Amino acid sequence: MNTISSIDLFIPDIKTLLQKKDFKELKKLLLEINPIDLAEGLSRFTPDQQILILKLLPPHRMMAVFEELDLKQQQFLFDHLGDEALAPLLEDIPPDMAAKLFKKFPEQIVKRMSNLMKKEKIDTVCSILNYPPQTVGAVMQSDVLTLSPNMTAKSALERLQAWARTRIAEHITMLYVTNSERKLLGGVPLQSLIGAPTVMKIRDIMSPVSLIKITVSMDREEAAKIFVRYHLNSAPVVDDENRLVGVLNVDDIIQIIEKESTEDIQKLAAVEALDEPYFKISFLKMVKKRATWLCVLFLGEMLTATAMGFFEYQIAKAVVLALFIPLIISSGGNSGSQAATLVVRAMALKEIAFGDWWRVVWRELAAGFTLGSILGTIGFSKVWIWSQFSDTYGPQYTMIAVTVGVTLILIVMWGTLIGSVLPIFLKRLGLDPAVASAPFVATLVDVTGLVIYFTVALLTLSGTLL
Repeated sequence: MNTISSIDLFIPDIKTLLQKKDFKELKKLLLEINPIDLAEGLSRFTPDQQILILKLLPPHRMMAVFEELDLKQQQFLFDHLGDEALAPLLEDIPPDMAAKLFKKFPEQIVKRMSNLMKKEKIDTVCSILNYPPQTVGAVMQSDVLTLSPNMTAKSALERLQAWARTRIAEHITMLYVTNSERKLLGGVPLQSLIGAPTVMKIRDIMSPVSLIKITVSMDREEAAKIFVRYHLNSAPVVDDENRLVGVLNVDDIIQIIEKESTEDIQKLAAVEALDEPYFKISFLKMVKKRATWLCVLFLGEMLTATAMGFFEYQIAKAVVLALFIPLIISSGGNSGSQAATLVVRAMALKEIAFGDWWRVVWRELAAGFTLGSILGTIGFSKVWIWSQFSDTYGPQYTMIAVTVGVTLILIVMWGTLIGSVLPIFLKRLGLDPAVASAPFVATLVDVTGLVIYFTVALLTLSGTLL
């Protein structure tokens, strides 16, 4: 059953008011619509209507809608909004969002934005752009309301009200207290401020300086783990000298977790991080990001053909061995992929550190032996039982069954070992453990699995088939 979104209920009325050019009533109606819903439905109007709708919104409301649009829609609006409409928008735009637009927009739009923005905001945007993209500094909100410890509760509330009039302040739960050098002294929960006597000083209300802080140079993924661990809604961001430079909110963390999880999933599938939604990324860019790893894996699989060529004599003497090659190498690759996925995820959740590598090895070897024994028993049984009704495997079917069974045990153990250890050591080398993707591990185990298979065959079938 299809669900009707909120914007679907308003679109007929909006179009009617647009046709009547009743902009007074239209403005009232637009204020009743959630900015997220309005952004979702904006593309259903003509370009001229989109511009008109946004111009009817107050600047902070326009900013709320603008934040929800994709990059192409944002660029379209910047191209078509006049300076008189664009200037208030840029006045309200958070510096962190402006920094993102500076990086993605064409140079002519960036230049126009700079001409319409205040120098103080441009300086802030430039400082954000200087932070490495994976750090907290690149994603934090630098526009932060600060309080003085000598303020009264009444003065603090008045300051908050004035600050919130021109900003989207729906996520404020904590206000931060700094000294004249902007060094962080503590925090005041909004609820405590509202309930405090009007004459009480902020220093008597604030929480101690021991509140959980995030450093501006911290990796954003590490910051997300701190939020999850301590169940935070927000956290102050400080520099090396404990100066408050920004704030990180839970909605920022949700975006970080979503982005990092998406990148890890894509890398585990041997795809470079797309950085854009599936239908938004250009076809050529998507092909490029997928082709690199496919070529690497293809070259790796060519080693499989080389390994088979090395055992050409054995295959020619015992063609029956070739029947089990897909079965053998796929089992090793699958077990390795399982182990790699489990370990990469456990490392992401900080359940595994480098010092635990030996525990992982023993655990995965035990798991590999158990899983290999299960598959080996199935493989042995299949060959032996089938041979009771068919001569497909010849008179030496028992030893062939033993070869298949023993090989499955060894190759599954080998696959789980490679799949579990490789991500740990990649992390130790400073590389992304997600690079140890399932296809990469499977390819590596495929090549080595053939060596294991034919080595076991030489040992068990020497003097009979070989």
